Amino acid sequence: MLNSLFKSFMILSLFSGALFASTKPTMLFYCGITMVKSMQAVATEFEKKNNCSIKIIQGGSEDLYDSLKLAQKGDLYLPGSDSYLKDYKKDGYFEKQAYVGFNQAAIFVKKGNPKKIKNLDSLVDEKIGTTLASKDSGSIGKMTKKILIAYKDEAFYNKAFDMALEIGTDSRSLDASLAKPEVDMIVNWIAAGVSPEMKKLITIVPIDEKYAPKKSLVVTVLSFSQNKPLAEKFVDFASSKRGEEIMKKYGFR
Repeated sequence: MLNSLFKSFMILSLFSGALFASTKPTMLFYCGITMVKSMQAVATEFEKKNNCSIKIIQGGSEDLYDSLKLAQKGDLYLPGSDSYLKDYKKDGYFEKQAYVGFNQAAIFVKKGNPKKIKNLDSLVDEKIGTTLASKDSGSIGKMTKKILIAYKDEAFYNKAFDMALEIGTDSRSLDASLAKPEVDMIVNWIAAGVSPEMKKLITIVPIDEKYAPKKSLVVTVLSFSQNKPLAEKFVDFASSKRGEEIMKKYGFR
């Protein structure tokens, strides 16, 4: 709770500072970490065309929702899975929405796959060092739990977490952990591994879609937005043909 209060205080400070520093309309955008680079590119084009400013707040999808709910400030929210919009629809904070692509989880290993990892069974192999994401902070952790239970059962999920060398909070922390010599394997969103920098470091091992389904990415206008017409216009742009081109560039199909 204290962590959420601190984040909300920082959001309110950012919001007040952004308004004070600029006479242009300023929107706050809560965006899951995996989508930040693509959404920054979308936002940059939108800002130029609409003479506005967009401040992106990045983090795990669950943490972001807790922050926007507590702060009651901001204009847009894009979690790493549309399940968050479905789960929290009852709270009444989501208005106009649009689909902007999809993401899918996969196994990441070191370049060339030196440990010859083939599937999720390696998560419980004592010779393989792993990092997994917490289900309580970000979309990839929530998705990992679903995948591992579907692959085997809850006992497998619990054993995999018990054997993990580290527990990450989001896709960025997972990528960082794989750079450590003792970590051989993570489960992460595919889009987190398509940058030129990551391609040099990792090999992606697919997970069968019956265990790792494609997850829709949906951006939504927040009910307490002070810039609703502009926020709705952003949603339209993000889901337009041009928005789709940008998303594809960053690995979102």
